[in-house]
Amino acid sequence: MLKYALVENVLAPTPSGYVALVSGQETIGLDAVIGYMISEGTGLTRPQAYAYFEKLVQSIEFFLGLGFRVVTPLVRIKPSIGGVFTGPDDNFDPSRHQINIRSSSGLRLLDYATKIKPEKVEIAPQEPVVRSFTDGVNKTMNTTAVSDSFGTILGKRLKFDESDNRLGIFFIQADDATNEIPMPGYLEVMPSKLHFRIPVLPAGSYKIVVRTLSRDGLNVLQGELKHRIRVD
Repeated sequence: MLKYALVENVLAPTPSGYVALVSGQETIGLDAVIGYMISEGTGLTRPQAYAYFEKLVQSIEFFLGLGFRVVTPLVRIKPSIGGVFTGPDDNFDPSRHQINIRSSSGLRLLDYATKIKPEKVEIAPQEPVVRSFTDGVNKTMNTTAVSDSFGTILGKRLKFDESDNRLGIFFIQADDATNEIPMPGYLEVMPSKLHFRIPVLPAGSYKIVVRTLSRDGLNVLQGELKHRIRVD
């Protein structure tokens, strides 16, 4: 089953436009493909499978290097040259031109696409994942922070709109959840890294949370560092 979820298409001409997002996609490398090839009953060994694959690739490269368009049931591949030539007497110049390899699905893959059975699933909220906090002064991790200094958070899905005061990094006093202290400035806001300024903080124990916005822009999502941070 090919699992998919529907997400709002912000580029759609009507507000009701949605597009399908294939769910749970992971990257499968050559090693996994070879592993399937040599599964029980095939009679292939791993070295044999790698050797056959390498010979196939070399054969395709040979014909592409001669300018042929290679058509197989799996994929269709052709070489092309990009860039602008100044006139009929101009020649290929690597600084101005490039060789491109274009590929598209072969007939077997096109036919296989009609046989895949899709299954609709609900997309799960993509909360930020806060993995670690590093004190910019003492370089300690997940233990202490220095008031009026800098810190770094690593994780996943951390990026947010700095102009939205609902979002960002907040230090919350462990014994008073109503006392949330937003960070006053950010040096770097990336999906996997936040580098930020820490304001003057009263001594105590703190939770660190990161708040981002859902894909549809309707919900604030929150991730929390599992460690408590002490400010002396």
